[in-house]
Amino acid sequence: MPAVLLMLGGCTYGAGELLYMLGFGKAQKVPAQFKLTDGPILIFVDDYNEELTWPLTSRYLFDALSQELLKQGAAKKIIPLETLNSVRSTRPDFEKLSAREIGALCGADQVIWVEVKDFLAEEHVYSASDAAYFRVTVKVLNPKEKKRRSRVRLWPMSPSGCPVETGISGARVSELKVRAAIAKLLAEDLSVKIAKLFYEHRLGDFEKTK
Repeated sequence: MPAVLLMLGGCTYGAGELLYMLGFGKAQKVPAQFKLTDGPILIFVDDYNEELTWPLTSRYLFDALSQELLKQGAAKKIIPLETLNSVRSTRPDFEKLSAREIGALCGADQVIWVEVKDFLAEEHVYSASDAAYFRVTVKVLNPKEKKRRSRVRLWPMSPSGCPVETGISGARVSELKVRAAIAKLLAEDLSVKIAKLFYEHRLGDFEKTK
């Protein structure tokens, strides 16, 4: 019962989604938790604590999330990663800039700020469950708001952001064999879950097991 209550309390899983997992209401739709602007959006994958042990994982997540948002019509324009990298290379103080400031420098109307919290993608399996995983929090920011800090965060209401995570089984890790393939699959699956926060979807499409 505590696990059920925990799921109900998070922003990733609503009551309707929980009922679906228990076998009810499979025809229902889950509304978008936040509607993104039609203007340019910056996806900022922030690995401040250097959790990503495979260097290309950030790029995998950026590419997969960009494609998923555009494919589902949740976003109209994604600012290219090259724009962010250009700001990174020309600003010596980049690491000191806030996500809002980075978004403003990139010309974004909104920033999807994805903060990496935990990541594991190893070729060797040490446990049957959670053999590989990717955990983040997601926030949407208004980079144009410079006066009132309280208005910078558009979603969610929680200051800690919306937690999203994915994992793959030990058997699947053994099939993939190499860390790059494991990291790419984690990033792709995580991007689907993040994108679903921003568009209406049927419960039948929710969280397919890898």
